[in-house]
Amino acid sequence: MNRKRKKLNFPGVVVGLLVSAFLFMRSLGAAPPTALPSDQFGSLLTLDEAVTKALEGDPEVKRALARLHKEESLYKGSRSEFFPKLNAGSFAAFATGDKHFVDFLETGIEQPIFQGGKAVAGRKKHETMVRAERMKLGQAKFDIEFAIRVLYARVLQEKELTRIAQNEVKELLTEHDRIKKLKEMEALPLYEFFRIETLLAAAKHTLVEHKETYDYLLTVLKETVGMTEGESIELEPLGETPRLSDHVSFYLDSSRQYDPLYKLKDLEIKEKQFEKRELQAERFPHLSLSAKWNRANDVFLDTNRLMVGVAGKWNIWDFGRLGSQINAKSNEIEETKWEGELEVRKHEQEIKKIFHEARAVREKIQSTDALIRERQEIYKNEKTKLIAGEKGASELVDSFAALEEAKIKQVEATSEYRLLLVTLGRKTGFKSFGENLTGHSGSEAAQ
Repeated sequence: MNRKRKKLNFPGVVVGLLVSAFLFMRSLGAAPPTALPSDQFGSLLTLDEAVTKALEGDPEVKRALARLHKEESLYKGSRSEFFPKLNAGSFAAFATGDKHFVDFLETGIEQPIFQGGKAVAGRKKHETMVRAERMKLGQAKFDIEFAIRVLYARVLQEKELTRIAQNEVKELLTEHDRIKKLKEMEALPLYEFFRIETLLAAAKHTLVEHKETYDYLLTVLKETVGMTEGESIELEPLGETPRLSDHVSFYLDSSRQYDPLYKLKDLEIKEKQFEKRELQAERFPHLSLSAKWNRANDVFLDTNRLMVGVAGKWNIWDFGRLGSQINAKSNEIEETKWEGELEVRKHEQEIKKIFHEARAVREKIQSTDALIRERQEIYKNEKTKLIAGEKGASELVDSFAALEEAKIKQVEATSEYRLLLVTLGRKTGFKSFGENLTGHSGSEAAQ
């Protein structure tokens, strides 16, 4: 019996498949069955994010904030010197004699009207101290960021040295196995086997040393930043550093603009000038409006009265005590002024020194690049000669050790360069970091 084959409806099949695929994808988008909550993935922080996190809870920042709040409270108190003062006093007691009960009551209000500028100078002095504490808070934040960035640079250095040590142990293990076989075949002298064992043991020790140092520094960095168990810090390549500017004037100008050191000395001088003005105000009479009501009941006094008038006091002559204090304050202002000049000079000399050291280390990185290329070529040639049987294993091991030493020198130079740039960043309020970041590594970042 012949059955007729039914023709497939291809357009209908295609449309059905498309509809099924669309519904399947929509169901996946609506509720993916394997999706995990975001809090289970952990959080990877960049260095800048880690610094921001550290500044939120660092004890040094909290201490600086407490000092700032203290000065703000004192400033508010100095402003209240312009407002009237209310006072009251009373006394009541049983007594012997003709009057068995005595009492005294006095209350009043006093409004200063002239103090020779003492209240104004006091308010401005405390206002200046508040501004100074804000600057010191900024300094504390810069110091913390500097410490974190230095620690971060050391972590990157130890990470790279650990990687180099791992590669060295791997290569020496291979060479150790080859020399051991040759020693068993009595094709090599015994001292070459002992030498490779010594080199391998030293390489393992170096690897453990750098790995333990790396683990320790990374732990300290996480504790300093205040990371939780679900957070980790992103470690960038060691050579990814800010570009060094061509002129030291860039760092000097940035430091003068952003480093609190310059403004702090000016504020300190202003504070002492206002203190001097407070002393000078003592030469003038202090006057205030006063209204008092007192009531007294005793054997020799029986009053109940209201008084309104002007109260005043005047230090007319104190045998030079006040003048000596004013002269001492003037000399203190002059001392602070020159102390600030010396600090600024020393600060800018350090910037120049670090800048020129960084330029020298930049060239050092380039020289290590050339050294690595040279020793890589020597190592390749030694391998070729060993395969051809022209040289022994000791020459190959020596060339490999020289290559690894050159890599270590490059890592140390790059780390030194990074630390110098971090120091320059601290002295410029880290404003020299923002626009000069590059994505290059090694010698490219130093150019």
